Amino acid sequence: MPFYSEFSKNYDKIFPLNSKKLSLLDNIFKDLATTRNSIHLLDIGCGTGNYALALAKLGYQLEAVDLDFEMIALAKAKAATEDSKDLKLRFHNLNMLALDKEFKPGSFQGAYIIGNVLVHLTESEIKQFLKITADLLVKDAKLFIQIVNYDRILDLNLAGLPTIYSNDNSLYFTRNYEYQKEKNTIFFETKLIDNLTDNLLFQNKVALYPLRQQELMANLKEAGFKVLASYGSSKGTPYKKLSSVPLIISARKTT
Repeated sequence: MPFYSEFSKNYDKIFPLNSKKLSLLDNIFKDLATTRNSIHLLDIGCGTGNYALALAKLGYQLEAVDLDFEMIALAKAKAATEDSKDLKLRFHNLNMLALDKEFKPGSFQGAYIIGNVLVHLTESEIKQFLKITADLLVKDAKLFIQIVNYDRILDLNLAGLPTIYSNDNSLYFTRNYEYQKEKNTIFFETKLIDNLTDNLLFQNKVALYPLRQQELMANLKEAGFKVLASYGSSKGTPYKKLSSVPLIISARKTT
């Protein structure tokens, strides 16, 4: 995805680590063993590695993958710094549909895919991905998924998501949706703009699959998972179909 390669240098300005999301991830996974350092997690679509690094610093063992080479290069550079070099963390430039080519069955006690990464796959690929991921997890392992709440987007006919401004206010990131009902596809147009000059820095349009909560839950059940909870924010508040901006699901592998 060329856009993500170009966008990678500004990624952390637009999407800095969210401490509440990190706490939610930790609370989901930390009870999988008596100590975090014996829990092996898989980060799928890791971007520049912020969450993988933060979880590794808490003691978890991490394997983190992303399709984009530039994202992985930035993540590896962060992990090479003095305070990170002894962490149990490895980054891989890898397609999420090829996880089983890199990792053995039953390699992980937990996995997570956040940042709306999942819906870059097609309807059939999402089912394939969940089955691949299930095979990589041990029984009773947990899976954490965060996507945009497409029930809200579709049912309220929303044209996009709120504009994001960088913490230093130097950049802003617009996110607009165009839903094509006959294809059941959302075309997601994004623009990164210099807030001082109003110059367009990057622009991209990508097709996303608008995955609703009930469909995702059915797909998880088919792949061998039991849904534990649905959240409507990184704070862990309950999911509400027409008001929650994200859809966050935690599930346990039952087979």
